[in-house]
Amino acid sequence: MASSLMMASMICITSCLIVLCWFGLSKFFGPEASHAGNTLKPGQVMRVGEHLESWNKKFRLQFLKDCVSNLGYLVIQYMGSDGESTVWLANQENPQYYYSLVLNFTLEGYLLVDDGYGTFVRLNSKQPGMNSDIIAMLDDSGNFILREGERILWQSSDHPTDTLLPGMKLGLFDLKSGQPQKQFLTSWTSPEVPTPGLFTLGVDPNNTKQLVIWKRKEVYWRSETWNGQSFSSFLGIQKDIRLNLKYFSNENESYFIFPVDENSYLPIVQIDWRGQIVLLSENNLTLNLKPSKCKGGDVFSMARGFTNGWYNIDNYSLFVSDCAEMCQANCSCKAFTYVSIYYTGCKFAQASQGYKIDGSEGERFFIRKSILVDRSRRKARLLWFKIGGLLLLLAVVTLISLLCCFKRKQCCFRGAHVLDWSTEEEHELRLFSFSSIEIATDHFSDANKLGHGGFGPVYKGKLVQGQEIAVKRLSRSSTQGVKEFKNEVILISKLQHCNLVRLLGCCSQEHEKLLIYEYLPNKSLDLFLFDAKKRALLDWKTRVCIIEGIAQGLLYLHKYSRLKIIHRDLKTSNVLLDSNMNPKISDFGTARIFEENESGASTKRIVGTYGYMPPEYAMDGLFSEKSDVFSFGIVVLEIISGKKNNGFYQFDRSLNLLGYAWDLWKEGRGTELMDTTLVDTCPKSEVMRLVQVSLLCVQESAADRPTMLDVVSMLSNELMALPAPKQPAFSVVISGDDVHLTENPTCSINDVTISVIEAR
Repeated sequence: MASSLMMASMICITSCLIVLCWFGLSKFFGPEASHAGNTLKPGQVMRVGEHLESWNKKFRLQFLKDCVSNLGYLVIQYMGSDGESTVWLANQENPQYYYSLVLNFTLEGYLLVDDGYGTFVRLNSKQPGMNSDIIAMLDDSGNFILREGERILWQSSDHPTDTLLPGMKLGLFDLKSGQPQKQFLTSWTSPEVPTPGLFTLGVDPNNTKQLVIWKRKEVYWRSETWNGQSFSSFLGIQKDIRLNLKYFSNENESYFIFPVDENSYLPIVQIDWRGQIVLLSENNLTLNLKPSKCKGGDVFSMARGFTNGWYNIDNYSLFVSDCAEMCQANCSCKAFTYVSIYYTGCKFAQASQGYKIDGSEGERFFIRKSILVDRSRRKARLLWFKIGGLLLLLAVVTLISLLCCFKRKQCCFRGAHVLDWSTEEEHELRLFSFSSIEIATDHFSDANKLGHGGFGPVYKGKLVQGQEIAVKRLSRSSTQGVKEFKNEVILISKLQHCNLVRLLGCCSQEHEKLLIYEYLPNKSLDLFLFDAKKRALLDWKTRVCIIEGIAQGLLYLHKYSRLKIIHRDLKTSNVLLDSNMNPKISDFGTARIFEENESGASTKRIVGTYGYMPPEYAMDGLFSEKSDVFSFGIVVLEIISGKKNNGFYQFDRSLNLLGYAWDLWKEGRGTELMDTTLVDTCPKSEVMRLVQVSLLCVQESAADRPTMLDVVSMLSNELMALPAPKQPAFSVVISGDDVHLTENPTCSINDVTISVIEAR
């Protein structure tokens, strides 16, 4: 009995294990199977390892990795009996990091090849309407289609790479516009590297009804002329391959196409990296095409006779010279004639059997004839060759000299245009593509513009993932050069503190220099302090918290960060406020890194804002951490009073805000400096202590000023005794009679990471 119970228990356990194992395997293989269909719907994504497959199982859309790097591509593959062949690439010119790639079909109807790091390729340029019928599908001819009901919004067949599939058009379009659109095939760089290569296959733009292969824009090969059914010695010569090629031409377009026919052979034509045409079939066939040797070195002699089987090119704009040029460019053309009786055009013969010379009777035509060069002309040509060689040598030497001079100048100038992100530390920063930021800011529209500072405009944006950002766009005419831009990028990327603005990444592309920050909805402190209505939102407790937060941020820069940093441009417009009114110091374009044992430095290039600079920096270019202490003192006075240092004058006293505060302090009336909106809401002793701390920070001698560590102690310890402040710097300005009222100070409206510069 016991043994039977034990046996039953073992059978039950074994059954459970089998069920659990099957469930685990089905969960493991489930995601790939979920994308084994041929469609995607809005909101769905396809990741690396997943694919779409056409119903006939002949084509597959998936991600492939480059054989020589970690870059990947979204591709369509033809699943032949001999293996897979890549027939289309979505991001051929913009390969992305393979392991994070996804095909994202957004709810807005965009198809994005996204690497997850802010770089993406958008397949369809126009946003479709919000319709539940929108799908993306891979059809049985290898065409990846974005469809809204029966209407095709975008399809891969309109953007061929190196392969012509059924339904694809190869030719020229929008001829009437004067700028025809080319839909040609372009070879790969090599069998392993699918970036665009040397060869291009397309239709002759001269309307000769020929296929042409160009190598670096030079004609490499020409087919024979289309006879209405085939190219006699080209594609149609293969009897075992049925190619239903069609040609269409009118005044606005000219193209070849393989019509889609489900009941016939599926033709696939490909140009490989060597410039050869490959027919993908059960037995892959490569046509060995030889470069065209027809260089236009032949002339034509006139004859009369009878023509038979000549083909026409009808065009009312052609003349005799056009016919000659077209025949000369086609090595298979043996003769031509010009027709102008009933219509204007050209007729060509491809073989000598196509005409019969009969002296004076019949129509007039022209026969190709090689140029005969006599000995005298050969000698003259040889002489000209020698002269040309000497001139060419002289030109080469001159060109090399000019290039050397240009390179030498460029080395000096290059720093103003190109950033070198070569050090290991700088790789920690996220790099955005310019196109992704352009989309995020709606092409830097005025509606998204937050403001404009001395270094350029600032825009609000929204990334594809939904994150809101602030974008600082360095103006080409800005006083902040590449040095300041790179300085700001490197510094902020190394700083992590709750009272410093957070840098998300940057972008450097040609002349465009962009910094991408977290977006702070309350913008900058000066917008609240110096606005008659908004200043009421800053109660006394909030102002004290802002002062303490700025002090903590500066202390971190001076003492506790990975680098000892002097900001050099602290002011209210460079203090941003988050949604909880917490301060964050921004704009590190003029900041300087100090060594641990370094206490000060000097410069001949004075940058910053007058009114916030200490005297030793404004006059002699000397700066240290005490420079930031001086600026902090000015900011504290502005926060207490709600008035701007550079925009405040007492005409009867001839004083600016700093001098006015000093006079009130000496007379024991420091509380009168307080913003009138706060008179009844704050303790006077606390106001007097903050005024005293600010005056200690703005003393004329840098040695007399406290460090930021001392300042933080003064702010946090009310029992700490404070020394009496000495005469501050810049406390007296010009007389009241000389003050120009037109010099109204400009409050910053940039709000994000950059300031309105009054003087640099």
